[in-house]
Amino acid sequence: MFKNTQIKAISVLALLVLAIACQPEDDSPGGSVQVAHMSEMSISKSFNWSASLNGKLKVDFLNPDNISVERELVILENAQGQALEKARVKEGRAVFKVQMAANDDYKVFFPYTGERIDIKGPGTYQFSVSNQGSQSGKQANGGSCTVCNSPIENNLAESPAIPNKTFRIVNESTVPGWETTAPDNKIEIWSSGFRGVPAQEGRQFFEINANHHPNAALFQSLCLEPGSTIRWSVWHRARVGNDVARVKIGASTSTATQQAIMSSGTSAWNYYSGTYVVPANQTTTVFMFEAVSTGSGNSSVGNFLDNFRIECDEDGDGVADSDDDFPQDPAKAYREYYPSSGRHIVSFEDLWPATGDYDFNDLVLNQQVTISRDGNNDLVSADFKISIDAIGAGLRNGIALQLRKSDGSLFPNEKVSSFSGDVANDPANVNGFILSSDIFADISSYYQNNGDGPSKAPDTLSFTLNFNAGVTDDFYPELYLFRSDDRGLEVHLPAYPGSSAFNSSYQNTLDDNGNFRTADGLPWAIEIITAGNYQHPLEKIDMIDAFPQFQTWANSLGSQNQTWYDFPSAPKIFDPSN
Repeated sequence: MFKNTQIKAISVLALLVLAIACQPEDDSPGGSVQVAHMSEMSISKSFNWSASLNGKLKVDFLNPDNISVERELVILENAQGQALEKARVKEGRAVFKVQMAANDDYKVFFPYTGERIDIKGPGTYQFSVSNQGSQSGKQANGGSCTVCNSPIENNLAESPAIPNKTFRIVNESTVPGWETTAPDNKIEIWSSGFRGVPAQEGRQFFEINANHHPNAALFQSLCLEPGSTIRWSVWHRARVGNDVARVKIGASTSTATQQAIMSSGTSAWNYYSGTYVVPANQTTTVFMFEAVSTGSGNSSVGNFLDNFRIECDEDGDGVADSDDDFPQDPAKAYREYYPSSGRHIVSFEDLWPATGDYDFNDLVLNQQVTISRDGNNDLVSADFKISIDAIGAGLRNGIALQLRKSDGSLFPNEKVSSFSGDVANDPANVNGFILSSDIFADISSYYQNNGDGPSKAPDTLSFTLNFNAGVTDDFYPELYLFRSDDRGLEVHLPAYPGSSAFNSSYQNTLDDNGNFRTADGLPWAIEIITAGNYQHPLEKIDMIDAFPQFQTWANSLGSQNQTWYDFPSAPKIFDPSN
């Protein structure tokens, strides 16, 4: 009886093993079945074949010490401390749209307090800021526009300190830095939370009129450099209804002229700013904040004031020198990069719509773009450097560039006003450009850099695009190739449509299954963003052979082995040093 039972159990087990062995291979996105060649892979068509960290980076500020984060600049930095992108805080959040290398480290830097946090890529992060950081650069900015170390004193109304959630009317002699035009020499200070009104920053703020003195003003006399340009800013709020005050600047209270009108309600602090050129020989500059009217109708009830600042602005573009990447150029203020960090690599197979050998060295392009924006965050120019790292193709191809929206769609209108350098207009495409109509004809000397043909240091294309006024859009600079003798035959990254010159009759022929993918979801172009150097496969070396982690990366739709390109099989990649 025991033997029969044992035999039956063994038979069932054998059948089970056989059944498992006969199951079809798992080609799901998360499948782990190893294949010998990339052509044997089957990948979800949702995969974009981009080895990068792309998306929105959101930073939410936790602010227990009531630091003024609103409108402040936040900087994305790489491991070397290089500023990559800048964003301003709006409603307690800073948002970056980034294209980052997975093989680098990053921080978000808040210059106002000097604090940093580590980040790993797109996502939402919480940044807790505190008054333990240094704020002196904003509160009392000395620099090229000043003749003393600390031109502003007591800009947050923190002195003299008064009890919590109350107010005090004090003599101006007890308030460092500030004076009043009121004949009684009284200044009114509120502490945060009194009658439900929070300070804009810190724990205290001013009310311009302490008593019934219409058009009274608070003022400071500052030591600014004659002939310099400064940027001033201040926050204003109403006590009841709508309050109105004016900003006046000049050599004295009697000669100061109006620079701005502040009109605010009770729901929030409003921000006001401007620039001022200090006249020659004006050794003292007076900043006045004068009450005009109050929503209450009572001149002593209204016009709150907090967080007055001045900052040097040498070029007068409205962006403080400390925030300005081009402090001596009024046309430019901010510098950013595409990709946000590292290099943007695009590697092509060029036999589309037929598949090739999957070594992705028919054309390898290495792109870095430096983008300039003005003080309004409008695009000014973009400087491109594109290295042609490999030309393993046997066919003659050209290189084209299409500026797309960040979601990949096309702009309906022309964004570029002029261009210069190694580029020509593409008359077939709005915001399209031709970098080469025939790569082999345009390079300085013949090379392939694929281990079979000749090798040399890659040629680099350098050019500048200048933008029309008022263009604020982010853009994606798509590089693609086309056949030199057939402009309508193009090869794009997966999911990007052909250009206006594309001959769509080629789609869904031979091995193409639409959107520059095969029926198994395999591409004719791969995108890589890396902080280092990408070394492509030698001729006829499959990507799976050249990069042992490549298949797992693709099977996981990019969630695993995100830095597969850093771990090649050394004998199977092109080493330019050899």
